[in-house]
Amino acid sequence: MPYCPKCDMEFIDGITTCSDCGGVLVESQEAYEAELKERRNHLPADEPEYMEDPFLQEDACEASSVSADTENAGPSRTRPAAAGVYLSSRQRCEDLRSSSSAFLLVGGAAFVFAAVCWFGIIKLPMTGGSKLFFQSVITLLGIICLFISFRTRSSIAAVEKQAEEEEQCTQALIEWFTSSWTGAKLDEELRAEDPSLDGEELELKRFELIQDHLVTGQDLPNQAYVDFLSEEIYHRLYEDAPKSNPS
Repeated sequence: MPYCPKCDMEFIDGITTCSDCGGVLVESQEAYEAELKERRNHLPADEPEYMEDPFLQEDACEASSVSADTENAGPSRTRPAAAGVYLSSRQRCEDLRSSSSAFLLVGGAAFVFAAVCWFGIIKLPMTGGSKLFFQSVITLLGIICLFISFRTRSSIAAVEKQAEEEEQCTQALIEWFTSSWTGAKLDEELRAEDPSLDGEELELKRFELIQDHLVTGQDLPNQAYVDFLSEEIYHRLYEDAPKSNPS
């Protein structure tokens, strides 16, 4: 049976590529192990062990390439990459308002246009069934857009309440953190582990330490929300407060 050495998986006959890693399958696991044994017998004593396996060689080359790219990229970022975009309930509420207004505008315009067509105020360059079909479609479009607008607007109240609760929770978490830690206290904790921290590396470690305290202290499951809170707390501790030089 076709076999993937990277994923250690067998496939049914006729499959030529691995569904997990996308690699090319070998004839069978037995044939691969036999080839690997043959390579091992001819491997010089001073060669690294991974050189026995051509698939491990590929992984080693990829890792080396990534490492070289990282070194050539210059200084690291001052913020870790976010796990995702955090969309607050307040932002959702504003998006719903915008969507409702847009559908109301489109639906109202379509409905008015359809009405003036039905009453013959605007003479369309068509007759018979084509005219009836076109006016019916425009009328239906207006009704659908108006319906969506009213349905969207009716859900805004619930999202608005959720946004208020979320903002209160966010404020409580920020106050909890800032009442327990200061920028100087966090820097002291970091420099106790590595006294040489400075510049961009120190900023990155500050941000990571804030995230760590939030996750361990409040057991927050949403990493995007943790990143959002960390940004807010970092701003309050280091950008709003006067700069200090811890000894």
